Order: sequence, then C-alpha cells, then structure tokens
Amino acid sequence: MSTSESEDSTGLLRTVLPPNQVDRVFDFCGENGWKLLALGAVVGALPPLLGLEQGYYMTVVSEMYLFAILALSWDLVGGQTGYPSFGNMAFFGIGAYATAILVKDFAVAFPLALIAAGLLAVMFAALIGAAVLRLRGHYFAIATLGVLLAAQQISRNLDITGGASGKILLQVPSGTVFYYLFFGVLIVEMALIYYLSNTRFGFILNAIRDDEEKATAMGFNTTYYKTAAWMLAALFTGVAGGTYSLFNTFIDPQTAYNGAWNVELIAMALLGGSGTVAGPVIGAFGLHTLIEFVETAFVGWQLVLLGGAVIVTVIGFPEGVVGTLREYASEMAYYERGGMAAVDSGEDTEVTADE
Repeated sequence: MSTSESEDSTGLLRTVLPPNQVDRVFDFCGENGWKLLALGAVVGALPPLLGLEQGYYMTVVSEMYLFAILALSWDLVGGQTGYPSFGNMAFFGIGAYATAILVKDFAVAFPLALIAAGLLAVMFAALIGAAVLRLRGHYFAIATLGVLLAAQQISRNLDITGGASGKILLQVPSGTVFYYLFFGVLIVEMALIYYLSNTRFGFILNAIRDDEEKATAMGFNTTYYKTAAWMLAALFTGVAGGTYSLFNTFIDPQTAYNGAWNVELIAMALLGGSGTVAGPVIGAFGLHTLIEFVETAFVGWQLVLLGGAVIVTVIGFPEGVVGTLREYASEMAYYERGGMAAVDSGEDTEVTADE
C-alpha cells in the first residue's frame, strides 16, 4: 500500500470514527462506571417485564449472560493477572455436579445447593491453586488443561455423578427465574470486579501480569493475590455451573466440562478486550449471538466460526475491541498533537547544535 493510499484509509477511518469522540466515550465510561452499571442492571431486568416470554429468545439471552459470567471469570485470572488458564470449565463442572447431586439425591433446596456449589468450587481452586499457580506461561496453561481433563474423567467414573450417562434433573424454577439468576450473578460479578480493579488488589494483579518478579521485589505476596483471584473466578464459575445444571435439566461429563466452551469463553474475553470489565461481556454477547445465528442457519459450522474468530482476534485485534479502540484514540491524539514531528524537530535541533 502506497503512502497516499495509507493516508486516505486513515483519513476515512478518522471520518467514520473520529478519535476524539472515541476518547470522550472512554472518558465518560471511566467517570460514570457505576451509573452505567446501574443503568445496565435496569435495562437487563426489563425484557421479561415487557413481554419476553419463556422460549427460544429467553434461552438465548440467558445463555449470553452465562457466557459473559464465564468470560469475565476467566479474564480475572487470564487477563487481569496474566495467567492464561485452560481449565476454568473444571470449576463449572464441579458446581454443576454438586448442585445436581444435592438437589436430586439429597433433596437440598436449590438456593442452598447453589451456595454449596460455589463454595466447593472455591475449595477446589484453593487446593489446586497451591500447585498450578507456581507455574507460569504455557506450563500453567497445560497444567490447568490437565486439571480439566482429570476432573472430567473422575466424574465419568463415579457412580454418584451418574458416570458417563450423567444425571437427568427436574427443572423446578421457571425459565424467567433462570434468566434473572444468570443476569443477577453477572451484575454482581461485574460490580465486584469493577470495584476491585480500582483498589490495591486490582493494581497488584495488574502488576503481576506486567512483571511478577518486580511485583515480588516490591514486597507483594504474589502467591496470595494470584490464589485469591483464582478462587474468586472459581466462585462465579461454580455458581454459573450450578445454575446451568438445572437450567439444562441434564448434566454429563461432556456437558459439564465442555471443551468447546472452554475455548469459546477465552475467545470471548480476547475478542472483547482482556484485562477490562466491559471487554469480556461485549465479547460474550457478540460472539454468542454470532454462533447462535450460525447454529441456526448453518448447522455444524459453529466450531469453524469459533476457530476463525480466534485466528482473526489474535492476528487482527490482539488487544480486543476495547483495547484496539483505546489504542486507536490514543495514537491519533498523539499524532494530532505533533507526535513524531515534534520528536524529529527536536532531533534536528540537537544535531544542528552539535554541529
């Protein structure tokens, strides 16, 4: 591409998407985060009240909330802390089976079973975290994948889980109840992570992501913070799994530890923008809507779409939608204020002075 063509394309992009407007949107969101979250909670609560009935569309929206929970939970460790986990669905499966067993085999009330599912996932995360969080990079990723595969195989071999046949459950609450359950968990998780991201806890997680050795040298107990983030992610993932078990009315090893979902939730976080609160949610809504459309119109091609989305994201949008827009606005503002021209001018002046 020639210089003139590059300038034309840049000018067209700036016309369609003015960088100063993008920058203002980010500033507005940053200053009004809590208000926007409250507005989102109100808007999300309205559809059933305005006539959204139980059926296909309510199920799709409920699943969007579910995937947003999973993507945001993954991002707490993979994006905020910089530890890319491939085993988060292990927490989902533990929560799903715990709820199913307690409700069906021990007649425990669903709310109590859901709480127990979350706590059991947290305990499992604390136990496993003591070992896997000592690893870094691809070693950590492979270790967490091993945890997922091991949990799946154990569930397949136990009688109490129903073995490979799984467990069939009776859906007692209505679809509307599950809609509000998924939505409520998502809002609570977003609020908590948004709050933590502006506290010492969130800053240290980001410091671990950027340079863990320096964070350790500064006196921070990085193991404590990594484990806390891991357990918090497990809590919400386990609760989501417990809710899904009754929502789906059936659970088996393949469903509870779904490998495709494991890739999907990571792709959602990366697509929207990892390391942010809004990014994984945007990615979950967008990618799940697209996958749902493909499953309806082009049956059997959803995994091809998922693979393509991962490739496009990694190559074209490594920072995700949110990160790319933020970087675009910052670069344009930099060049508009002189940018490299100012640097070049300074260098020329310095050379002249030396001469």
